[in-house]
Amino acid sequence: MLQSCFRSTNKILVLPSSNSGDCDFGDDFLNFLPCIKRRVRKDYHRIITASFNDLLLLYSEVREDYILNFKPGFCEYCICNPLTKQWITLPHLPFNSNKDNVIVGFTCDPYSCDTEQGCKTHAHYRYKVVRIHSPIQPNTTQLRMQIFSSVTGEWCNSVVSSPQGLNSFNLRSKNVGVVVCNAMLHWVDYNYEGVLQGIVVFDPFNDAERCRYIHRPIGFSSIESSISLGVFRGHLRMIQHPSPWGYGYRPNARSFSIWELEDYDNGGTWCLKHKVYFKDMILEHPGLAKLAKESSSPIVLLPAFHPNDEKILFFQHRNYILRCHLQTMVLEIVDELEETRENLVYSAKSVFLLEQQSWPSPVPPLPLKSK
Repeated sequence: MLQSCFRSTNKILVLPSSNSGDCDFGDDFLNFLPCIKRRVRKDYHRIITASFNDLLLLYSEVREDYILNFKPGFCEYCICNPLTKQWITLPHLPFNSNKDNVIVGFTCDPYSCDTEQGCKTHAHYRYKVVRIHSPIQPNTTQLRMQIFSSVTGEWCNSVVSSPQGLNSFNLRSKNVGVVVCNAMLHWVDYNYEGVLQGIVVFDPFNDAERCRYIHRPIGFSSIESSISLGVFRGHLRMIQHPSPWGYGYRPNARSFSIWELEDYDNGGTWCLKHKVYFKDMILEHPGLAKLAKESSSPIVLLPAFHPNDEKILFFQHRNYILRCHLQTMVLEIVDELEETRENLVYSAKSVFLLEQQSWPSPVPPLPLKSK
């Protein structure tokens, strides 16, 4: 089962796949969490931060007045499995950490398994939550991080080196966020002019002292582009389409490109998998007729690849959630958001895929601390 949770300003859309069965999350699928019950119900969707298979990482912002009146049930970071309703809250961060400019990654690694029961369905996971602090100055070769490990049950401060000078996080890099591929964290590096330079890779399990750097594809357009990252069967993918905000935007560039990183272990080579032109699409819904007539390029928001079919791409445009078949070029409406002004102006911020495993991923308890 695949559940695609499109987070918008007013709700979470849960889009089941064809084999989702009878599972129905609904609007209150996280109300088993104490930190959710304490909050105004309509605001809970704002705290979903990352996902890994069937696990979610959630974050609750801390108000200074609430810190002074700490009450049981309060949480900052929380890891849960919505399918089994298991959850655990992580130890608190220093209070001033909430004001830092950070992006957050969450990754798991199967470090052991039950060989008698079968490793595929009885793997034991360790996980890490990584808060990556924005470089203060451009061309910085060291990154400051806060890393939580399920093995130690503690947060630790870390300084990680990079072979390439990195730029401060901007709105675009924060919107892309952190994507996990092969248990490694990936995020984009834009320069101060808003041009993509490359992708930063961090492996917190096997090389926690340094990052890798993957340069943008050869032939990648030098004009400003909006970038989204995705994953299909262990391959990192990048979707590129012209940005309507920057210098060099071409209103007639009515297309988007899908790149895939190949030969990952040897530095990686980008391959252009698809070049999709909206003029070639077959629009099977009358509501999409205006899409073909628009003078500017449609903006591809929140792209998500189907986990089993590389030819299917989901994304949001305006108030529609769309499914694009990259071979037949058929564009279908999966769901339609309420047509409000907020939804028409890029209301959605993130997409999280919850893939049901043959054996649900457990949420391991924190290690006991000796007194």
